[in-house]
Amino acid sequence: MKFELEYGFNNQSMPKFREYEIKTINDIKYVVPKLSKSDVTSYSLIDFEDYEENDKPLIDFVNLGKLSLEDKENTDTLLLEYVNKYGLLGLIHDLPVNRYYTLDTKVLLKEFNNITGIEYYDCFNTMEILDYFKVFFPTANDEEIKGLIEKSNSIICQQSMEKFITPDLNELYYKNEKYYEQADMIIEYAQTLYKILKELKKEDTEHIDYSLIEKLESNHIRTNLGYNGVTIHIRSLKEYIDENFKLFAIQEKKYLKLCKHCGKAFTASNPKTEYDTFSCKNQENVYKSRARLSSNVTKTKNGLAVKISPSQEISDFITDKKNKNKF
Repeated sequence: MKFELEYGFNNQSMPKFREYEIKTINDIKYVVPKLSKSDVTSYSLIDFEDYEENDKPLIDFVNLGKLSLEDKENTDTLLLEYVNKYGLLGLIHDLPVNRYYTLDTKVLLKEFNNITGIEYYDCFNTMEILDYFKVFFPTANDEEIKGLIEKSNSIICQQSMEKFITPDLNELYYKNEKYYEQADMIIEYAQTLYKILKELKKEDTEHIDYSLIEKLESNHIRTNLGYNGVTIHIRSLKEYIDENFKLFAIQEKKYLKLCKHCGKAFTASNPKTEYDTFSCKNQENVYKSRARLSSNVTKTKNGLAVKISPSQEISDFITDKKNKNKF
């Protein structure tokens, strides 16, 4: 599985401020960029060398969930260590059900959205678009937010190809020094992933909390065939964490395979398994064994077949008989 960054963060489109801090705004803790005068126009960029190979952002995020559960007093420090290394999650894209939510007057949110940092069952499922942007731009005034929404819609409507839209939107949002993310939303999700992983790793005889696993949601992930198989297009760090988590979490349990003998699809608990049934494995071994016994036997899609060409013994007999008839 390969991750492509055309729809999301890359070295050209994902700015990372040099350092983050935590501030309380309207009684809510936010992760905000610690700005200096040079940071307003100059910033360093996140450098994920290769999403296909780099699993550190995922592993560190799950461990952020674990450590924050065990050491609640140092949660802010742990959170800042993560975002200073990888940046913010891009939650503004993650919560709406509608991919291009700025085109609507209201935003429909995912079921487990944790939009206010409170329990899931108390969360809103719809919000006015202006109020939604205030969650991520809490210090921006109404006119500034309306300007962001208008620029977003202009990008969406003017671009001729979808793959150009998200990088431009990302630059519009994350380059803005007033874009913040709620600390509790990030920590809550890291803890949820860690708890889900613990459930997935339980033995079959243990009770599994499926209601917790159902909280693993993701929207708008797009795939296509690339040169090396299926490619996943992502547009935020949060989407990368979601998809990579699901791939890694289920990989130990089941692998989707094609039987080497009959070609049927099947799932296996061992990545080295090549056959869907013992019968297929046994029949394949029989074919291989018989084929080794005679160079005249070959395997076809209908089973074993004898080559049309005669064996060397028959060929020598015919040649010898012809020679005798000459005399």
